[in-house]
This record gives sequence, structure tokens and C-alpha cells, in this order.
Amino acid sequence: MKQPVLITLRGTQAYGREAPETIELTTRGTMTGRNGKFAISYEETELTGNQGVTTTFLILNPRRVVLTREGAVQSKMVFEEGVKDESFYELGFGSLLIGIYAHRVVSELSEAGGRLVIDYSVEIEQSMSSRNNYEITVTPVEEKPCEEKTAP
Repeated sequence: MKQPVLITLRGTQAYGREAPETIELTTRGTMTGRNGKFAISYEETELTGNQGVTTTFLILNPRRVVLTREGAVQSKMVFEEGVKDESFYELGFGSLLIGIYAHRVVSELSEAGGRLVIDYSVEIEQSMSSRNNYEITVTPVEEKPCEEKTAP
């Protein structure tokens, strides 16, 4: 199954004692799925600061999600409740060692769309950096066939 979807993403990021920052994005993307596993993909925009990057959430099961970014930025983050994952975040001019600790991962996705929630902490070079949260809603959309126009 592969279908066009509307993706509404709300991301919140908090650094130490600073007030959390929230960004909301609604964009078109695709959702593929088979045997209870789903992938949600979309193209980043200037709004997110990652223009030219394709972001994919691969939902392997309701409690394990892999986030990949490909293009101008290369990264792979694994979110699994109670598990710390370390990887390199490629910035184009160098890379950083990041650690991801997932506090909560909930997937309520089906072929009819649904919701994905990821609450996690980020360490950069083994120092606590931020607490983040993604709330993603996926809604299938029907593609309208192109209308052919003929000259009079």
C-alpha cells in the first residue's frame, strides 16, 4: 500500500530551563505500509530549516520508530522506549555524536492514517541538550485526476 497523505507535525523542543519552542507544519507526503509496518515521508521546507531534505519515519512496531533524513543533512535516529541510541548526525561540514533516549513512543497508525507520538531527550557529544516531542497526525488524501482541456 502506498498512498498520498496530509501530515500534520507538531514539534516541541525545550533546552534546560528555557521556555519550550514549538513548530507546526502541515505538508503533503506519502505513507506506505505492509504487515503492520509503516513509513511516512515528506520533503522538508525553508520553515524547518532543512530545505532539500527528505524525512522518513519508519514505524517498525507501535513502540519502535526509525527517523531518517537524507539530502543536505544525513541522519538516522532510533526511538525505542527506554533505550538509548547513539549515532552521528552529518551536517555537511562535519558530524556530531548524538544520543537519543526515547521516553515514550506511541503509534496508532493504520491504512486509514492515525497518530504517532515520540517523546525523547537528545545528548550532543554526551552532554544533555534538549527534551523533544513529536506529535504527528496522518490523514489519507485522494488524488484528483488531472483534467484535460482541449483548445476551442
